[in-house]
Amino acid sequence: MNAKQKYKLFIVFSVLMITFLHYLTVSSVWGLHDFYRRLYYIPIIIAAFQFGLRGAMVTALSVIVLYAPHLLIYFGKMNIQVVNQMLEASMFIVIGIIAGALVESESKVRRLLEVQVSKLTDLENYTKNILDSILNGVVAIDKEMKINSINREGAKLLHINDENKGTYIYDYFDDKEEIEALIHKAMGEERSISVYETTSLKEHLGKQTIRMHGYPLRNILNRVVGMVIILEDITELKRLESQIRRVDKLSAVGELATGIAHEIRNPLGIIKTISQTISKDIEDEEMKEGLEIIETEINRASKVIQELLDFAKPSVFNYKIQSIVQLINDVVRITNKYAEQHKVNIQFTNGSDSFIYLDADKLKQAFVNIILNAIQAMPEGGNLSINIIKEDSWIKVSFIDEGKGINKDQLEKVFEPFYTTKEKGTGLGLAITHRIIEEHKGYMEIESTLGIGTRIDIFLPENRKEVNESNEKNINC
Repeated sequence: MNAKQKYKLFIVFSVLMITFLHYLTVSSVWGLHDFYRRLYYIPIIIAAFQFGLRGAMVTALSVIVLYAPHLLIYFGKMNIQVVNQMLEASMFIVIGIIAGALVESESKVRRLLEVQVSKLTDLENYTKNILDSILNGVVAIDKEMKINSINREGAKLLHINDENKGTYIYDYFDDKEEIEALIHKAMGEERSISVYETTSLKEHLGKQTIRMHGYPLRNILNRVVGMVIILEDITELKRLESQIRRVDKLSAVGELATGIAHEIRNPLGIIKTISQTISKDIEDEEMKEGLEIIETEINRASKVIQELLDFAKPSVFNYKIQSIVQLINDVVRITNKYAEQHKVNIQFTNGSDSFIYLDADKLKQAFVNIILNAIQAMPEGGNLSINIIKEDSWIKVSFIDEGKGINKDQLEKVFEPFYTTKEKGTGLGLAITHRIIEEHKGYMEIESTLGIGTRIDIFLPENRKEVNESNEKNINC
């Protein structure tokens, strides 16, 4: 039995009970009859609240039909007293009409309110879905720069949950003083923020480049009450731009190196031959020492030229499915003696092995270059950690040393040809390494702190199909 049926049963039962009390009570006790008559208002009002005007009218008419015979029985004949009682009983209908009309009016208002609330809820959900579908972060802040609302992408970029709402927008950036001043000035002057780039998020483990736009948020009186901040993650775009610039430089250097190397190599060979011939015919020790220096420097120059030619010529890659862990174990074994001589301890930690398409010889060359650079960066010894972990569809190989570190201004140049911080370096080692990683459809990231050390992360794709297609293109070159 549902609630409506229970109320119907109660109304019928209460009306019948009150009527029975009228008929069962002796006529001489008029005070009780007067009390019973007033009890009829209870089921009428309940009927009005539960069933509206129609329910109140049906109940009131039923009461009058049941109550009227009692008056004739009580007075014995139709007279003015019976008419007065019937007129008073008509108040049942009046009360039923008023209560029912009020209830129906309130019910209509409530239904309209529910419709409006439903429309507002649908509009809010629709707006939220639109904002959450935007690939950029959208953040609404008030005049105090507190976050009022944020879409899904914005919460992801800033690592914000519902508990963090109401915090200050600038607290999520490392350069928060600059951002606070920028937003404060923009809101004060009621103007937009066209472009502002920040390279670090406080809560993010790595570096992200965020492009920020801002627009004044106005109320219906056209007064600025806050700002809408648009956050665009351009980390990948910046990385690709950097890669394109680097590839263009490498391509230009490669073409230049090929032409120059051949022109220089032949004269150097002639000079070396003449130097060796003269050295055999003279006995002056000082002259011989000078000729030996000439020969040593010619050998060094020839080595640089050979590296230039190796760097410039197109490489043929021989991809096979191989274990990345086994490859790094081989590299560690190759470089371990050199590391021990320089008091460097190589620690290799692997999470789980992966079998991917790779050119073992080329990757060994790349890894050896990185390890040798790390060892040379620790002249007094130290630890070199090598780690392998999986990140989404990438295999990340990290090399972390405890060396001298690299200045922040120099980090962008370390993969460029001929750029070196070593006294006798050629500046081609990391450039060749970078090209090898790119040929594997991977990429490199570098972080360094002066006096603490350097970290180089190499990302290699785990997707075999993608690398296999790249392999076929390289073979057809």
